[in-house]
Amino acid sequence: MENINPDSFERSVFSGIRWNLIISFGGQLSSIGFNLLLSRMLGPGDFGLLAAAMAFTGLIETFGTLGSTSALTQRAVVSDRFYSAVLVVTSLLAILMMLAIGFSSSFLAAFYNKPQLQDVLLLLMWSIPFQAIEAFPLSELQRRLAFDKIAFTNILSIVVSGVVAVWLAYNGHGWIALGARLLLVQSVRTLTLCAYAWPKFRFRPALSEIKELLHFGVPQSLSQFLLVFGRKIDDILIGKWMGINALGIYSLAYSLYVWPVSNIKGRISQVIFAAFSKIQGDRTAMGSFYLKTVSLATLIGFPVIVGFSVVCDLAVPILLGDKWIQAIPILRILGFASLFEICVFPGAIYQATGQTKSYLKIILLTRMIAASGILFALVAGYGIDGVAASIVATSLVSFLVYNHFVKKIISVGHFALIRIILKNSIPSVAMLALILMVRYFLNGRLAPLPELTLSVLAGAGAYFLLMKRYHPEILSSKGIS
Repeated sequence: MENINPDSFERSVFSGIRWNLIISFGGQLSSIGFNLLLSRMLGPGDFGLLAAAMAFTGLIETFGTLGSTSALTQRAVVSDRFYSAVLVVTSLLAILMMLAIGFSSSFLAAFYNKPQLQDVLLLLMWSIPFQAIEAFPLSELQRRLAFDKIAFTNILSIVVSGVVAVWLAYNGHGWIALGARLLLVQSVRTLTLCAYAWPKFRFRPALSEIKELLHFGVPQSLSQFLLVFGRKIDDILIGKWMGINALGIYSLAYSLYVWPVSNIKGRISQVIFAAFSKIQGDRTAMGSFYLKTVSLATLIGFPVIVGFSVVCDLAVPILLGDKWIQAIPILRILGFASLFEICVFPGAIYQATGQTKSYLKIILLTRMIAASGILFALVAGYGIDGVAASIVATSLVSFLVYNHFVKKIISVGHFALIRIILKNSIPSVAMLALILMVRYFLNGRLAPLPELTLSVLAGAGAYFLLMKRYHPEILSSKGIS
């Protein structure tokens, strides 16, 4: 473990989390705005095509960097030979992945009976070289805990890609707008990160360093593959069994469900992985930070999840249009799954301590449970709602499994974790009760837009006051108590 002052380290970590979340929220608000515009300009079929393509490319891309970003971040000192090993491995993998997508695109188009899918896949595969390059500057910034620069880069890429996508959609280019948006997000982000922090190194490849990268990266990539597979198997099966339009409805609902998980939990995970890598020798300190991290994630994530679930019947028709009304019950069901998923951070613990093989075994177990639940829901004929319900059930099981294995490393028991979660859920429950009271009092007296506005303002205002009274540390620059 590095010689670090605990107080200054905690302030640095939670300041990094706070700035990462604040700036990321700005970017994600921009992203939501563009999503709203695109959902009104395009139909479920366009979103379904993109979801079908991403179900395959997402699986392939998990092997793109072979965990090189984590491997570079986790090291106290990175040698020229290790940088060279990463460059060699990621370059070769990028070529192989592009060939795999190119050759398989026609077969996937035939699988879904959608010829256009081949063109979508061929467009998306050009993001792969940028992903390979991104590992170098991203790991450098993470090692510096410079998450403000990373977050700003994300905002820039979201805005540039969103403007171009809206312009393409307005001019009638359909799915091309969505595909171009994904390609631009990746390319703009990578080029900006390179401008910030491209590491200087001499190209000196060595077989021993390549083997070391493979030893660390293969289990992590397999773990990521299983995670993505667990999240994409529903897209694959729904697209095949129920059609592209049904997949479009489901994918939009799922993307909204994943938003708090990826953009709150994901941003926090990014910071604490880098932080845990610095204190990996002190498991007691890791346990303390882990509990504080869960506390922060629940205090920020729970009100977002609960609040949107209670007003989504108003928000979806107003913001997305009537063609997306079928997504409302799916959103409400998946909201329960978000509550479980945002509470655990096993990846940060296992990767920071270099135990990627153990993490792979845990992911294999939880993904098998998730895939079994989804398959059962479809085979039994429960439809999209049944798939969503199965995700809730398996998310609860995964929550218990993850924490069981996390406590083997940092001694964080179920009771301590659940106590924090229940305590931090009280403000969200109070906010939920207030919103329901507001809506009951209004009871159709106002048009949907004013009712939505009043409900959101009442809930957000009440939650802010509760945080100011009972959790002022959330609004300050101090650590989380």
